[in-house]
Order: sequence, then structure tokens, then C-alpha cells
Amino acid sequence: MMMQIAWRNLFRRKRRTYLTLLSVIIGVAAAFAVIAAVNTTEKAIPIFLKEAFGKSDYNILGTEAYFSEDAYQAARQQLENATAVAVLKENTKFHLEQEGIAAIQKRVVLTGYSQLDTPVTDFKVIDGDLNAGGAVVTDQTARLMKLEVGQTLSFETDQGIRTVPVTAIVKYTLDLMGPRNWFMAKYHHWSVALPLTTLQEWFDKSGRIQGVLIKAAPGASLEELERQVDALTKQHEGAYMQPVSIYFHVSMKDSFFLALYLAGFLGIALSAFVIFNSLYVSVNERKKEFAALKTIGYTPGQLQRMVFGEVLLFSVIGTLIGLIIGYGFAIVLKELVFMIFGIYSEVEMELWKGLLVSAAAGLIIPAIAAWLPIRKAGSVSVIAALRDNPESRRSASVVRLIPGAALVISAFFIKSLLLVVPLLVGVSLLYPHLFAAVGYILRPVYRYGFGFTGELAARNLRRNRTRTAMTSLVLSLGIAMIVLMSSLNWAMLQTYERIIYSSYGGNLDVMFHHIEADDLEKIRGLEGVTDAVTYAHTSVIWMFEGQKRKLPVFGVGADWIDRFPLFEPGDREHGELIRELRSDEIILDRVSYGVWGGQIGETITLQTVDGLKTFKVAAVVDSMKNNGYGAFMKDTDFQTHFGMKYVRNALILKDADTSPLQLRERVFDTFGERVEEMWGPEDWVTVINLQNTGSFSIINGLIVLALIVSGIGISNTLMVGMMERIRELGMMRAVGVTRKQILRMIRREGLAFGWAASIIGCAVGVLLIFLTSSFLQMNMLTFKFEVSWEIILACGVFGLAISWFASLPPARRAAKTPLGEALRYE
Repeated sequence: MMMQIAWRNLFRRKRRTYLTLLSVIIGVAAAFAVIAAVNTTEKAIPIFLKEAFGKSDYNILGTEAYFSEDAYQAARQQLENATAVAVLKENTKFHLEQEGIAAIQKRVVLTGYSQLDTPVTDFKVIDGDLNAGGAVVTDQTARLMKLEVGQTLSFETDQGIRTVPVTAIVKYTLDLMGPRNWFMAKYHHWSVALPLTTLQEWFDKSGRIQGVLIKAAPGASLEELERQVDALTKQHEGAYMQPVSIYFHVSMKDSFFLALYLAGFLGIALSAFVIFNSLYVSVNERKKEFAALKTIGYTPGQLQRMVFGEVLLFSVIGTLIGLIIGYGFAIVLKELVFMIFGIYSEVEMELWKGLLVSAAAGLIIPAIAAWLPIRKAGSVSVIAALRDNPESRRSASVVRLIPGAALVISAFFIKSLLLVVPLLVGVSLLYPHLFAAVGYILRPVYRYGFGFTGELAARNLRRNRTRTAMTSLVLSLGIAMIVLMSSLNWAMLQTYERIIYSSYGGNLDVMFHHIEADDLEKIRGLEGVTDAVTYAHTSVIWMFEGQKRKLPVFGVGADWIDRFPLFEPGDREHGELIRELRSDEIILDRVSYGVWGGQIGETITLQTVDGLKTFKVAAVVDSMKNNGYGAFMKDTDFQTHFGMKYVRNALILKDADTSPLQLRERVFDTFGERVEEMWGPEDWVTVINLQNTGSFSIINGLIVLALIVSGIGISNTLMVGMMERIRELGMMRAVGVTRKQILRMIRREGLAFGWAASIIGCAVGVLLIFLTSSFLQMNMLTFKFEVSWEIILACGVFGLAISWFASLPPARRAAKTPLGEALRYE
């Protein structure tokens, strides 16, 4: 019986109910999608890293570019409970007769495997057979080049043009990474896998390989395998063992996920304000009804249960619909997050945690938001309701000042993005006073700027200040979050760009298959090149708290580092810092220093050709080389400790008249297939921009969903205000006020919500920027407090637009209400 009454009461004001229900749906869907997407991503990252970088447990590498295949044969014979695969890589070009494709777009890295179908290679076959003796390509490459199993590929080799059939198409993997389209082929090579013997024959490398990948059998002892591999490499001159670590530093992941959570739950938090407003208005509208029910025997508890039944109904309905929509939203959000972090693994969605938390939030938060209106329904005074006495709320308004101010002040002492929570709650408590202050400023503007309709609109805003202020609050909080996130993105891009250009080491970093004795002079002789230098780098294993982690180390020369800076040394000169390094000292950049967790002067343990050795951390620098995660040491000591007697990378400086693309084309025209990769600082700036902008676009997209909830609240409040004044509007029409003036008046009331929300929201957003700039770090880089007025202006205009469009339905409804109906309205 009680639920039937609740159902009937809900649909007395269908429009209000539907809009309130929509706010719950959006909030639940956003929360479910964020939790499911983040949990799935956190599950996928280690799986992806294992698939991409941890297919082998140990690698045998050479101190020269190539070494004897005897090491591989010995590994096959001597290693127990392990799989060994020999690897050889060669650069070449596709032989394509297709017109309009430049030579640089035909680059391809051919990887020869002694066996293609093993646990080490772990290719996931879509079509074909890995053991058929032909080429293996990914589904992405096959799609772009329109290849099917049985068709052929032709390559330019040392033995002339060689053709091989495609015998297998596999799922995309980093081992066979390729460009996403032909345009990107100007910047990234293609990849194809072949049998090892085929590649050795094509490039006259019989008996020569570049590495051996070794993977332990399931259940086998890694310690015993390490002992066996170490003993094996000591039997072969020019070979050394390198353990494989799948630990990688994933920059900004935790901060990004926290921001996602905040943005996702903002929607359901703002929906609570909408629910509170709607129920509060509903209870006020039905005071006389509650009083009448009390006179016929209804107890306060029964009235409260009746209102709670209404809350429970739209909470359950909204939550169920929100979960269904949220599931689809979660799939889309997961794909976007995977794209940002470059994850290609197929992982089942982690739904249960998101399902339970968002369902609980969808049921509990509306109940909490409805607590005050429910209490009010039970405490309605029969006499006061029948007399229609207004209630004073001044004392309650004053009481909110103290906790509101305390919460805002507490945010100054929190060094985490979680400061957003107490700050926004504090602003919510203070908002009626802030809204009144902005309204005081707006009144003369409305009076003199908009005339009669403006003065009426300003006066109407003061009728129910608490309800009006709380409606504007919903929009204001969303604007503050967009200001914060957009400004953080802008500040990060500015900082990253500065660090990248000052620490990249030149205008182009070229990785060759191998560098020959006269290559450096050839580079320096190219048109547009002002200088060039070669450098060495490798990824080494370092021990931290018993875990093996991978650390890129760069060999740096004191004679060239000032011209080709790979880091920012602070107050010292680059060359001075490198010259003072001893053989057992190393420099860390801020990211690796932060991950390591030690202090300058302490030691870090690295895997060298002679086993584990400790190195003293001599300094910390800023760098964006390798995405800001690495270490630096003298080039002579680098060769001694890590055994590499060859280099593969060259840094190039160009003149002002040569474009980055022209430089790449001249390098490729000179060295052809030996060029594996070419990256310039502008490429890293683009990558960082895309990654950061993509991340913050997702967060801002969730906040925009929350702002839709605020638009619902504004439309609801204006509609309620219009219905409360329907007779007054009728009287105004009767004395000559036109429909157009009524329309303008309601629109300007709605616009006032936007003005107040934009002004206060932008101010709170600037305060958030100031607070976060004091502690927030991305890649260990800090950011100065700066405000982009373009962002502030855009957010303010966006807030005004939302309030304007939200005011259109109630304004049209008010203008179209027939005069007779308005005058008869009770």
C-alpha cells in the first residue's frame, strides 16, 4: 500500500521525476564505468608487460653486434627445463611497385627466429601455420597491406630481391610492432618475422646471431637456470647473460586513476544535490497534504516511510538502468585507457567491484541526500502548514559557516589530490553566502543592463535563496574541476615541452642496426647537419628490495655532452658533472631517483658483465630521455661495466633552414635499411601531448557528464520556481507583460545561475591549481602556479551555456501557459 502511494506521488510531477532519475542514472553509470575500467587496466598492465617484455627469463647477448650461433646450440644442449630461441634482426625495405610510397615508408625490420612456435615467441595465430617456413605478420600489418595467408612479400636484401609467402597472421604484439597507417610509416618501421635460416641466407650471416632468448619451463627453478646460463656464457667469448625484468615505471598512472575516480564519483555526488533539491521542493509543496494526513491519523514515521519509499523507488530504478548503461560505458572507457597506456592485451573486464560499489552508491547516496527532506516530512506542523507560515533558515545558514571554513582551511594541509574532497565540501557549506555575494554584485548589472525583465529576474533569485544557491552549486563544482584538470594539462604540456627540448640531446636521435667506422663523418657531411655524435645505451637490471627492475643507462662523453645535452644538470655545467664522475659513480634522473627511494651518496646495485656491482649515486638531474626514466655514466666506464663494444645511436644537430622531415629523409637516403628508428624532440612532444591530453580529455568528459546533472538541477529548479509563481505569471500577463518578456525573465534567471556558478567555480578552480601546484608531480617534475586565462574564459562560457540551455524548457513552458489556466492554478 505504502509503495503504491509512493509510486503515485513520484509521477505527480513527471518531468521532475524523470530529470531526477536521469541524474541518478548518469551518476551510477559514471561510477561503474570508472571503477570497472580502472580495475581492468590495473589487472591488464602486469599481464601486458609480461606478454610484451617478459616472454623470456634470461637473454644471452653479445659485446659485439653479432656473435657465434654456437652459444645457441650449447644452450639447447646444456640447459635443462628451458626453451632457447636464437634471434637475428636485419633492416631492409619492402620491394613494392605501388606508386606514391616513399622509400622511408618501406622500412622494415626482419626478425629471424630459430623457432617461431615456442613459449618464448608466444605468437597468437589468427590464420595460417607458424611452422610453414614463411613470413609472419600481425593482423594490423596484414590489414594495412591487404595481405592474406598464401600471398607473398618481397624484400630488398644483400642477395637481391627475395620473395617469401605469408604463412601466418598473428595478433598484434610489440615484437612485431608496426605503423598504424601509411603516413605513420614515415616515422616508424614495419616488422616481419622469418625463420632464422632464411634471414641468415639473405644477409650472408650464416652461423651469426644477435641474441638467445631463454625461458624456464613451468615449475623449473629460475635460480638454477640462472646458474646454468651464467656458466654457459663464460664458455663463449663475447657473450654475456642479462636477466629479464618486467618492472617498468609507468608514469602518472596513480595520479591519473585517482583523478578518474574523483571525476567519476563527482557525477553521483552532484546527483545527490539534485535529489535533495527535488525532494525538498516536493516536501514543501505537499505540506498541506502531510498536515491533512496527520489529522486523519498518520504518524510522523508513516509519512517519513512514504517519502523514503519514493526515494527508494527512483534509486532502485535509476541504479538498475545506470548499471546497464555503465557496462557499455565501461567497455568504451577501458578501450580509451588501454589506448593511452599502449596496452594491447585482451583481458576480461573486472566488473564485480564496480558493480557492488556503484550499486551501493546508487542506493545509499540518494538515501543520505533525502535524509533532511524525509525528516522535514515527518515534522510538518499541522497548524503552521494550514496557516502557510514561512520558516526562518537564518540560524542554519550561519551554522554552516564554521565547518565550511574549517574544511576549506584543512585542504591547505593535504598534499594529495584528495584535497579536492574537503575543499569542495567546504565550498558547498559556504556556497549560500558566496552565492548571495555574487547576487549582490549581479543585481545592479541586471537592473541597468536588462531593464524590467532583468530586475524581475534578480528579485526572483532572492525568493528561495537556499534552493537557488544549491542548484548553482552543482554547476559550480563541475566548473571548478574542469578548470583544475584543464589547467593541470596545460601546465604539464608546458613543462614537458621545456624539459624535452632542453634534454633530448639534439634535433634527431637515430638508432642504427649497427654503426660503421665512417658513419659519423657521413652524418656530419649531410646537408643541413651542423654536428653529430654517437652514444651507447642499454637496459640493465638493478636490485631494489630484493626485486629485479630494469633501468636504461646512457654512456655519456664529457667532451660532447655540453653540445648534446641529455639532461638538465641544475647550476653546474654538463661536462663538469660528467668529468667528476668516478668509475663507480652514476647519475640518476628524477624519475629513477624517486623510484629508487635512496639519497645522494648512497649506492645502487646494478647487474654488470662481472655480476652485481654497487654504484654511488653522485647526482640527480632532470631529463626526458626515455620518457624521463634512466641513468647516466661516463662512456668509458659504461663499456667496462656493461661490455658493449659498439654503439647504435647517433645524435644530430641541424641548421635553422632544415626541417625535421628533410633531415630524416636525408639520413635515410644515405644509410637506407640500416636506420631502425628516428626520433626528434618534436615527436616526444607530440606523444606526450597526445597521452596527457587524452588522459585529461577522459577526465573532463566524465566531469561534463556531471555538468549535465547540474543542467538537470537548474532546469528542475527553474521549473519548480515557475510552477510556484504560475498565478503570479498569469497576473503579470493580465496587466500587459508579454510572452517574450516572461521568456526573457526566466532565461535570465537561469543565466544568473550560470554567472554565479562560473565566477565561484573559476575562483575555486584557481585555488585548486594553487594548492596542487605546491605538491603535484608527474615524472617527478613539479609545476609552477600559473593560470591560463583562456581556460578560465572557456570554462566560464561553458557554464553560462549550460545554464542558458537548461533554462529554455521552463522558460518556454512559462511563456506558453494559457492565461486562463495560469489564473486558475492552485
